[in-house]
Amino acid sequence: MTQTAKKILVTGGAGYIGCVLVPKLLGKGYEVRVLDKMIFGEEPIKEFKDKIELVIGDSRYVEPKIMDGIDAVIHLAGFSTDPTSQYDPRLTDTVNHIATEHLAKLAKTKGVKRFVYASSCSVYFTLDTPLEPPLYKETDSINPISAYSLSKRCSEQVLLGMANEDFQPTIFRKGTLYGWSPRMRYDLVFNAFVKDAFHKKILTVDAGGEIWRPMIDIQDATDAYISALELPLEKVGGRIFNVAHANWSIGSLAREIQKILKEKKGVNIELDIKPISLTRNYKADTQSFNETFNFSPSRSFEEAVFEIWDHLENDKEHDSNHMQYYGDKWYKQFFETPEGLEFKKHI
Repeated sequence: MTQTAKKILVTGGAGYIGCVLVPKLLGKGYEVRVLDKMIFGEEPIKEFKDKIELVIGDSRYVEPKIMDGIDAVIHLAGFSTDPTSQYDPRLTDTVNHIATEHLAKLAKTKGVKRFVYASSCSVYFTLDTPLEPPLYKETDSINPISAYSLSKRCSEQVLLGMANEDFQPTIFRKGTLYGWSPRMRYDLVFNAFVKDAFHKKILTVDAGGEIWRPMIDIQDATDAYISALELPLEKVGGRIFNVAHANWSIGSLAREIQKILKEKKGVNIELDIKPISLTRNYKADTQSFNETFNFSPSRSFEEAVFEIWDHLENDKEHDSNHMQYYGDKWYKQFFETPEGLEFKKHI
């Protein structure tokens, strides 16, 4: 561990990424303060809850003391899917954009230079995106159109507008993640494919399989967050990075998972290819990320498939159809509770 960052604030530390990232930070000797609303419950953090400082709260309204003693921030908290974000675009703006601005101002005021932000490659999709999208570079002009991607772009602009010698944000435009997490998500295409292959032996492939996504293993993404803390600030500060391993068409992804399961498990998986339709579709150029972070995948695609498969096969209590593994379904239920109604009032 470097001496530049010792105590890390991780917002959304009980989420899909946070539940993999926080144990890695602890393993490297960092102290960790987690800020999380805990909407999905505390079960996912049970293995490390007693090793962290847990602050249950809303990043939109958290008080300045959240930054006391903090050396760097990794800001993961917020809505992370298009369906959830479209449900209430104004709420999405407060949760994703306004909260980011609030936290960044608190960090800058307290002299916290490193602020790593979880943005998304979805900012590249716009209405005139061709069926075969270009490789978007971080420096390309963008015109995001969904509530989710707009909230991410607004957050990027806020952070870059605040950047100076005393505040050096690093922005990760992450591709679609995949892989197992204690706070599992099956609303991500790779994870959903493995789950459906296990339970149904059939993969439903939308839009003729022609949708493109930059993708990144959750193990590699979490390693990248740690690298953003440890690399010299002059290399990563004030910069945007496309964080992905490769660009996959959804059809090719389905066929690769089908092939792996046939070869290694002897399982036959059918593909149900749906007609081509207009949907989110984008690719990302990862040269800057690869060079700056000296990136190479930490494990094979096959290992990620079987990590999920083995959990499904061996954990008999794991109900992969439970709505808690699908953000839009879970939030829809949450918004009907007294706590959820109160959460939505603050817009």
